[in-house]
Amino acid sequence: MATYEYAVLIGRDQAGTVGGVTWYLNAVANPLGAELTDILNQLGREGWRLVGLGDLGFDARTEIILMRERP
Repeated sequence: MATYEYAVLIGRDQAGTVGGVTWYLNAVANPLGAELTDILNQLGREGWRLVGLGDLGFDARTEIILMRERP
């Protein structure tokens, strides 16, 4: 039976970055950068797929939900 793991991309306002946002994976201790399309492409190469969007943090920005099959 397949098992999956999930991750959440979190965007936080960051003055001086492209688009004014820095993206983090699961927590603000893990910054990925400001270029969302580059981040999504890199995570896709690592097996992650976008499976949902939602306001999980009840703030002004929508979070991105990712999933991949565990090896």
